[in-house]
Amino acid sequence: MLIFKIPKVTSTQDLAEAMHSHLFCDYVVVAEEQTNARGRYRRAWYSPKGGLWLTYVKIKFNLESIGMSTFKVGLAVRDALSKYVNSEIRWPNDVVVNDKKISGILLEGISNQSNSLFIGIGVNTNVKSFPQDIYGTSVYLETNKEINNDELLTEIITLIDKYLNIDDNETIELLNKYSSIKDRQVKITTKDNEVKVCNSMFIDKYGRLVTDCGIFEVEDILRLETQ
Repeated sequence: MLIFKIPKVTSTQDLAEAMHSHLFCDYVVVAEEQTNARGRYRRAWYSPKGGLWLTYVKIKFNLESIGMSTFKVGLAVRDALSKYVNSEIRWPNDVVVNDKKISGILLEGISNQSNSLFIGIGVNTNVKSFPQDIYGTSVYLETNKEINNDELLTEIITLIDKYLNIDDNETIELLNKYSSIKDRQVKITTKDNEVKVCNSMFIDKYGRLVTDCGIFEVEDILRLETQ
């Protein structure tokens, strides 16, 4: 597989999307640092040197499955990190340790002859500190040890390919098993900026979050926080 390593880039996602019309196989773009990384709803993502910032591009992908694929990629990243930390999934697309975000995932697709899937992943591996307004953690802060980003990259790519091939029922079972919000109170901000405090119950077979306030699609949620 082609792996492009860049010292500094605005966003691996943007660069990978700019490159895709020139390549005809799966590839990975990795950066030591990002200056304008983005998450859901184009939120900024803090990406200093030390972390693992990448976009994995898969061509000829069924883009209709992008929603469930987001969960599968999250499970793959959680699995890769579990050898270092007690990682869990915060629905829909974060990996957390003790409610602190350690990884974020963004899947996007370009529908054309190749139907390309862009899997953007940020992992706080060897990040030593965070701005005060970011409630995050890193492998280093949790273990006081640095890890090899190249080894973790290889593990994540291998596990993504594995998890993308599991069926949707198993995906939901694993999401509920490793959920950080199951049977907990959460504050939900909807995309209409309505704030609700709910008791999270489980993720249903469609990937929706079931709470005592109602059932929420991923697209309904602007932000979800644990209480």
